[in-house]
Amino acid sequence: MHPCIPKKYTIFVGSTLLLIVKTKCFIFLTLLTVAILFQNCTTKKNTFVHRGYHNLTARFNGYYWSNEAINDGIYKIEKNNKENYDKVLPVYILPTNENAKTTFPEFDKAIKKASLVIQRHTIRDKSDNEIASAGKWIDNNWINIGISHFYKREFFSGIEALDYASRTYVKSKDKYEALLWQAKSFNEIGAVSQSEPIIGLLANDKKLPNKIKSALYAVKADYFIKRGLNKEAVQVLTDAVNQKNLFTGIKKKERARYAFIAAQLFEQERNYKRARLFYEKAIDLKPEYDMVFYATIKLSRLVDVKNANVEKVKAKLLKMTKDYKNIDYLDVIYYTLGEIEEKEKNIEQAIVYYKKSAKSSVTNPNQKALSYLRLGEIHFDKTDYTASGSYYDSTVAVLPKDHPDYSNISNRRKTLEVLVGYIKTIQHEDSVQKIARMSEADRNKAIDNMIARFEDEEQRKKDELENAQAQNQLASNTNTSAASNNLNTGGGAWYFYNQTTLSFGIADFAKKWGNRKLEDNWRRSQKSLVAEADNPNDINANNPKNNANAKNKDPRKTREFYLKRMPLSDSLMKVSDNKIIEADYLLGATYKEDLNNNKKSIAAFEDLNKRYAENKYKLNCYYQLYRIYLADKNQPQSDFYKDKLLSEYPNSEYSKLIKNPKYAEERNASRSEVEKFYVSTYDNYSSENYTGALQQCVDANDKYGRTEFTPKFEFIHSMCLGKLHGIDTLESAMKQFTILYPKSELTPKANEILLAIKKQRNPSMFSGTGINNPNKMSADTFKINFDIEHIVLIIAPDDPKIVNPFKQAIDEFNRQYYSNKEFSITDNLFASAQQMILVKSFPNAQESHGYLDNLKNDSKIYSGSIKKEVFSFYIISTENLPLFYKKANGNSYRLFFDEAYKTIFNNPNK
Repeated sequence: MHPCIPKKYTIFVGSTLLLIVKTKCFIFLTLLTVAILFQNCTTKKNTFVHRGYHNLTARFNGYYWSNEAINDGIYKIEKNNKENYDKVLPVYILPTNENAKTTFPEFDKAIKKASLVIQRHTIRDKSDNEIASAGKWIDNNWINIGISHFYKREFFSGIEALDYASRTYVKSKDKYEALLWQAKSFNEIGAVSQSEPIIGLLANDKKLPNKIKSALYAVKADYFIKRGLNKEAVQVLTDAVNQKNLFTGIKKKERARYAFIAAQLFEQERNYKRARLFYEKAIDLKPEYDMVFYATIKLSRLVDVKNANVEKVKAKLLKMTKDYKNIDYLDVIYYTLGEIEEKEKNIEQAIVYYKKSAKSSVTNPNQKALSYLRLGEIHFDKTDYTASGSYYDSTVAVLPKDHPDYSNISNRRKTLEVLVGYIKTIQHEDSVQKIARMSEADRNKAIDNMIARFEDEEQRKKDELENAQAQNQLASNTNTSAASNNLNTGGGAWYFYNQTTLSFGIADFAKKWGNRKLEDNWRRSQKSLVAEADNPNDINANNPKNNANAKNKDPRKTREFYLKRMPLSDSLMKVSDNKIIEADYLLGATYKEDLNNNKKSIAAFEDLNKRYAENKYKLNCYYQLYRIYLADKNQPQSDFYKDKLLSEYPNSEYSKLIKNPKYAEERNASRSEVEKFYVSTYDNYSSENYTGALQQCVDANDKYGRTEFTPKFEFIHSMCLGKLHGIDTLESAMKQFTILYPKSELTPKANEILLAIKKQRNPSMFSGTGINNPNKMSADTFKINFDIEHIVLIIAPDDPKIVNPFKQAIDEFNRQYYSNKEFSITDNLFASAQQMILVKSFPNAQESHGYLDNLKNDSKIYSGSIKKEVFSFYIISTENLPLFYKKANGNSYRLFFDEAYKTIFNNPNK
């Protein structure tokens, strides 16, 4: 050491040098380690170090996190799953196509993690081929991709990934898991023929890991259930329930599910003893309360009312209704009590419980629908079809459309709706006829009683509404106060932010209305019943005159309202009788054909013939009664109606059928002959043999007379005449055709031909944006469509002294000649000095023209101060009405009207 340098400085310099050396060594080692790691990242080397690095990363960086994402997705599926215990539970809890999308983020994340691992850590040779034995966790990542696609319901993509894993990594035990998931996937898509060999392969493999052995029970059970082999499925599920080993067995939660499914299958096979045993096993395995509850319910429903202590079971169920945790299950409990009472033949008490079930059902639309359905079936069996129809209507209102019996239930509801309509028609006409036959004083008294009942009902509804509004106001004040307090304290608990109160509100709504779609007129089960006034496009909605009329006294509180609906004249009484005849016959036919109730059908047909000795259905009733009594093996009554048919209607189709049982076959054979002849005629026409086709049309009438093919022969006849004799003959023949066969399927084609002839003769009339140029028709042009809804349109002077009496006259005309129709008569200002009177509505142009023709030719309307000359009469489609009103010029429509509807005017049958 230099003598001039103090010792302490020497120590300082030495320490500094040492620190510098250490730092450089650390940096060197770090860089060396990074270099080695980067070298190990390559997937082209299959060394111990490289395999170790890639396997470590593949397991903990990819496989682990993809597993976590899959578990998150499965947890979400199971949490959101709502079991339907009324059907056999599926072996696996899987999402539907609709709600699978909610878990896409989790499974997409799993696919991404696993795919990155496969891409970055699969070891390959120099030819870029994978060395399958080098990577321990690559196959697991492929399996995770397959599982993720499975839960996303992308089964074919999943099967592709799983198949690759099972075929590529044959030396890995994980191939068994890949095969297992392949079998599950094939089962789920219904390809059981593909899953069968895989299941067989796994079942016979002696090296199968215990984990896969345990999981294979469920796959096999699912396979058998998908094939409808319930006995085999039950055997597998029974074996699964017994897999109790702590290390190699099946979890208790899963075994409880398998026991419940086995019990359901035993119940389907009517093996109630074994079913009870497995429901009890499911309870003993202590699953979630939902399954415990339904297992208890199932045991109660399987009780033998003849041998068991039924009262004890009913007492237990009633006790369950008082348990707070069963608050959401009251509908199921009451339904079960109803079933037990029904088994004991206590039908009235069963009805009480079913009604309680429907009333208390809030969150379970399936159960609510089942309760209404059972009420409908009970009243149906009691032949109380009116009440039954109401319950079926309620059933369909809440029954999910994916219910397996939805179509059958909906069809029966429609049948009952029609049936009840006939019954109500008969009852209504009987009641109005009874009142109409009274003396004037008694009639007025009866009507006054009806008005009084209407006013009482109106007052009752008003009181109910006021009470409800008062309660809502009180609740609103309370909630407002509470919300104010919450806001002051920073809670912000407004009603719609408070999930608890919101859920109560939703539950209360569902309890009263069921599951209603968010739409206009949601209260109505049939939207067709919505009043015309509800239409926002109705041009009368804002008419001041209509608003003024709304302020007048309710017509239902006047005698005139009811008197208008009474058949006070012979003609109106005849109309009423015809309504009863029509309804009574259709009632009997519905009982027979749709409801298989021969007793009711006989009563309806015989009642009709008894009330109206000469009615248009007399022949039909005789034949129906003959067939019903014959089916019921009541030979005397069958012979009675058979003799009536043969003696009173010897030449009828029915009599011919009775005399000759082969008559129908012979008639069909004759039809077949006509059909063949028509095909031959058409072939001649198609091959331009117009002379031969024309002669065949003439021969057809001579050989077969009038048949259902007659219009077709006549159409070809007209076309042949046109081809042979020119356009004038074609026009004349087509006009004759439209007159003779207005309802034929070929009439629109004939009208098209006539229109084409007019275009050819008057090209200037149809040029530009003319009414008959569909290719150039503008949005401002009237359109031709005879088959849509039509309205009778009358233009009148803007004079109340003319318009009001005329409207009253139309109303009287409607009540006298169209009492079975419901027409609305409205008027609006049109142009500057005219009124537009609308009579709504008619299904097509033909019917509206028939009505207009009768209205114009009624001498009674125009016999007094009302003069026909001051009115302009039209029919107009609902499609053209807005444009007509917009143009406010009757002349533009008149030109269109005269030309477009000429073919209808030329028809004398309308």
